[in-house]
This record gives sequence, structure tokens and C-alpha cells, in this order.
Amino acid sequence: MAFDQIIKGTILPRVPLKELFEADNSAESTNYTAYKAPGYRPDAAQLIGANEPFVKIGGEIVKNIETLLIDETGFIPTISMVFVDDIGHFGGEKFPKTNLIMNVYLKVGSEKLKPIRADFLITSIKSMGPKYTGEYRGATIGATYMVRGELYIPNLYRNVSKAYAGLSSKNALKAVCEELGLGFAENESSPNDKMTWINPNMSNLEFMKEVVEHAYQDDDSFFMGWIDKYYYFNYIEVNRQLKIGDLQRTFIAVANPLANDATQKSKESGRKAELEEATTINYLTTELNFKGAPNHVIEISMLSDQGSILKSHGYKKQIYYYDHLKAAQEDPSEKFTDFFMSPLRSLDRNEERFLIPEEESLADNTISKWINIDYGNTHPEWNAARLLNSHNLKELNKLKLKLKINHVNFQVLKGFSVPLLVTIQKAEEILKATDNDQTKQNKKSSSDYSLDEQLPDSQLTDYYYVQGAKYWYDRLDPNLLYTELFLTKRDWKPSKTID
Repeated sequence: MAFDQIIKGTILPRVPLKELFEADNSAESTNYTAYKAPGYRPDAAQLIGANEPFVKIGGEIVKNIETLLIDETGFIPTISMVFVDDIGHFGGEKFPKTNLIMNVYLKVGSEKLKPIRADFLITSIKSMGPKYTGEYRGATIGATYMVRGELYIPNLYRNVSKAYAGLSSKNALKAVCEELGLGFAENESSPNDKMTWINPNMSNLEFMKEVVEHAYQDDDSFFMGWIDKYYYFNYIEVNRQLKIGDLQRTFIAVANPLANDATQKSKESGRKAELEEATTINYLTTELNFKGAPNHVIEISMLSDQGSILKSHGYKKQIYYYDHLKAAQEDPSEKFTDFFMSPLRSLDRNEERFLIPEEESLADNTISKWINIDYGNTHPEWNAARLLNSHNLKELNKLKLKLKINHVNFQVLKGFSVPLLVTIQKAEEILKATDNDQTKQNKKSSSDYSLDEQLPDSQLTDYYYVQGAKYWYDRLDPNLLYTELFLTKRDWKPSKTID
């Protein structure tokens, strides 16, 4: 199973979804159109989910959506939505009192890629009454509703008392996924943590978090796990994703599904089938000639929590615990075990690229934490795994990029390793130029270039790990739909020294 950085599904999801449909009142058909796996859809259905989400609450279609956000930055996808009920439809008997499932559909511009089709458990609903305009229209007509929820997976929160004997963390999680009907996706890994994993009456959700937290392969690996919007549990060895690997390919899709020729005539001509099979390198870019493409980045923001993390968690971490089975001659204190850890580093990168604080007191700041008493009923690296995973994942939160892409990007998903090509105009590079030796060696006369020529930004162009994604619908945004991707890496080019 040598697929390195590629994330592959090894178990298919079996979570049942509600059938989602809308009456087709067009001249072409009087049938109901069901939104299921890709297949032929009548032309009248092409608008559904293309420029705005198609949403139902309790079987009722939600209109006048102002904003909708599918947030895939945590362990499980969440949703938040704001809509205006112009006719008071949800204020009375249609208010979701017992049917608490929200169905969501977003169309994709290629049948080779998966649309977003998910059911969410509504966790809260709040409403604000309409503004008084001098005429009373009713208590709920024109009310604004704020809805929150999370991906609905039956039995995810059921408490379970069960042992998974003689399994690695990967296989224990696969067993839980089989029970819940979740799919399982992974990159290449060989965990060395076989043991009896015991769920002592925790929910399935909390037990899965516990297993990932203590997954162990070796001292140069660390793990992250989450459930995605396609009902897959992702088990990822993150250190592998942070290395520079081979370029991956993806199917070509237009950013706006309505721009795709999806008529039955084009299908019969074979032209659409030919386009559906075409592939391209999967990367992100700010290059202007990609404007309108699903991989074109229109905004980049840099986010840093480094100071907060250093203050709370330290650059180095120390854990100590009592090893009950450790041999001790006379003094019981010899059974106390401790060790230190600094964040992992890539062997193929220069040391100056890592986020080591310049202030000596910060670089030497060590946070110590008592863990537990080890009775030998877990795998040997149980405590080390907890430190390896948590400390290195915190390192990735120190500095990251937030990218904005028009429409929904279905090709770059959470957990992927992806190249980012950031460009600047030649005129901007000239303004940023310094007199260091490297710049002098590479510098050419400005007359050798057009001032609007695009050149790679050496600070930001690199390989990144996709740490999370947010999919937005905003009625006030010019493109209505857009994607925010959160990219991170372990090593960054040093900032310029100011004398």
C-alpha cells in the first residue's frame, strides 16, 4: 500500500442520507428530481445548488439565505446559516421541533468530483423578529433565523463500553468506522501501537479522539484525525504530508458549475465525457491568467498565534509520569519518568527556516506537565505519542496562511499536501529589493523585464499542508460562493534583518 502522500479511501461510507429533491415545474418535466450520486439530471435541475446552497429543514426548502458556512477546521464539520423568512413559514407549525435534520447540497462543476451533500444535526436556532415599519404583519413574517449544526452521524454520541483487542490505532479506528457506517481515508503509515483499546463508556466521538491522540508510529511521525464532509474518517500521518513530494493530479472542473456545458446534448456528443476525463496538476496560484479558475487565489492573509502558543505551551515540552512496572532498587522515586521534546524538523530544510524564537528565554521556555501513572496496560509509547502528536500539531498552528478562492474548490481538501505559487509584479519586486549578496547576484536591469511581469514570491511560494477549509455562501459577495483554505508548514523563510 505505497501511496505516500495521497489520501485514499480504504472503506466506503455507509451513512444513510435523506433523499433530497425539489418539484420540477419546468416545461421539460413534471417529475421529481432526486439529488443523489452523479448521473443524468434534467436541464431544469442545473441551477439547484450551483450558485447558492440548496437547503431543507424538516423537509421544507429554505429560501432567502443570507449567509451559510460549512466549517471543516475542527474534528467534525459544522454549519451555520442565516436566512430571512419573508412569509413566516418557519415561525409556526414548520418550526423544527422534532425533525432536527438540515439537508444541504452544493453542486460541483465536474461529475468526476464529489458535490457537497450532507445532513446536519441542528444544535441551535435563534430568531430575531422583523423590524417594526409602522405596520404589523405578524410576529414571524420577516424574521431572521440563525441556525447552527454539525454533521449528523447516527450513534456518534452513543456511550459505548467495549474493548478492541490486539489492534493498532489504525485498525481500532477502522473497526469503529465500520460500526458507525463511516468511511476511512488514510495516507501511507505503519503505526506501531498494537494494544487493547478500551472505550470505558465514552461516546464514539470522544473515543476516536482518544485513539488518534495516542497513535504512534515512531519518533519522527505524528498523527491527526478528523471526520470530513463526505463522511470519511481521515487518519493522517502529518509528518509525511509536510515533505516535498510528487505533484498530484486532479480532474479539471470549472469554478462555477453553470459555466459547465451539462446538457444532455453535450453528453451525447461525447465532448463532455472527453472533458470529464481531462486532468491537471493540483496546485494553487495567484497568477492572473488563472483568474476565474477554481485554483486561483484572490486573497492571502497571514495568521500568527506563535506568541500565544509559546506562552501557553512553550517551545519545548516536558512530561513526567510514574512507571509502575519500572524496576527500582530501593528508592521508589526512581519510577518517576520524564522526557523533553522540541518540535520535529524536516531533514531536507535549512535550520534557519524553522520557527525557533530569537529571544533566548522563549527558545528555552519549557512547559512541564504531569501525565499519569503507567500500569503497563497500554502500548509502550502511550505517553510519548500523546506528546509527539499534540506538540507538533501545535507547532503547525503558530503561523499559517488563509487563502480566499472564488466559488467552491472541490480539488484541494483538508489533509492534502499542495504547492502554492504566489506571484508579485516586477515593479513590486523592485520596491522590495535589498542590497544583500544574493540579490546582487540575481539582480537584472529593470529594463530586462516588463514592470507588470509576474514573478514568484520567494517568501510564500512553497509546499503547504491544508489544515482546514471553510465553504461560504454570502449573498453580498460578488461571486456568492467562495472557499477559505488554511495552509500551514513547519519551516518558513527567515524575515529580513533590520539593522
